Amino acid sequence: MSTEHCHFSFKKHFFTGYAKLMKPVFNRLNFPTPLVIANDHALSDMVETLLRKGITRPIIITDSMFSTLPAFQLLIDALSNAKIDYSVFDGVVPDPDFIVIDKGIAACKQHGFDAVISIGGGSSIDAAKVINTCAWNELDPRKTVGMFKIKQKGAYFVAIPTTAGTGSETTIVSVVSDEIDHQKKPVVSMKIVPDLAILDPRLMVGLPSAITAATGMDALTHAMESYLSLFSTPELDKINLKTIRDIFTYLPQCYGEQASSLECRLKMAQASHNAGITFTQTSLGWVHGIAHQLGAFYKIPHGLANALVLPHVLNFYIPSATKRLAEMAEAINITEGSDLEKAN
Repeated sequence: MSTEHCHFSFKKHFFTGYAKLMKPVFNRLNFPTPLVIANDHALSDMVETLLRKGITRPIIITDSMFSTLPAFQLLIDALSNAKIDYSVFDGVVPDPDFIVIDKGIAACKQHGFDAVISIGGGSSIDAAKVINTCAWNELDPRKTVGMFKIKQKGAYFVAIPTTAGTGSETTIVSVVSDEIDHQKKPVVSMKIVPDLAILDPRLMVGLPSAITAATGMDALTHAMESYLSLFSTPELDKINLKTIRDIFTYLPQCYGEQASSLECRLKMAQASHNAGITFTQTSLGWVHGIAHQLGAFYKIPHGLANALVLPHVLNFYIPSATKRLAEMAEAINITEGSDLEKAN
């Protein structure tokens, strides 16, 4: 047996043993989840919630492109009609770096904010997680990289995803690109999870098909990697299999004649949200590990990077996860043949 093979075998047994030891710990952690409002008038319901809480000076965090779209105007109209004194920071870019985070913190302080409303894709919500807690608690964002370094919540935090993919509105993770070494840096804390998640399908109807596809593949990858995780539980398994089934059903329907279907868009938003809940509790795998580096170095959109990597990693898993892969196949009505045939 070669030295490399011995080293690989040792690492495999080490991580398998680590997972068995840590699974009870992971399963006992009390992961926070946001309150969810999911319907085609969710923005109005959100405003009522803000008014009940006495919030008067929220800052909206988004990107410059989204801030020009009709979907953004729906939010502005809802806030203006309620005479809420909002401000807008639209400096978020794809894969935001710490320079963006610093600018967002300055904008929050300048407005004297008492809440954060993040609207857009995963980049906007991820950036807002760090901006909010750092601005509210006077933290250096570069010192929050790592595990559970943020100890206090920020201002009241509303996340409004406009893509059905990242699940960022419910996760304990934010990913920030380092402008110096071009690596993606995770900020992990129970304190950065939004207080309220708004799933309004009207905001997703106008998405370009390429973004609909890429973000949908991100959600699918979340559910599949969560299902394959050694930290999964029977309860999470049920959610993940339903999520996989729903994405295979509704993602293709978000094209063509049904692209403007509020029902299909809402189903995808809920599937993405549920995948966010599950992978937060199970972690992810090699697909995301590789895709994050592709995105950092080559600026490949995250969902597309996942889609490119996913088939190869699933194929690699077949010998050790045949049964689990077969169960995912059965969830999408691939029922003929042996477990190995279904896994393939």
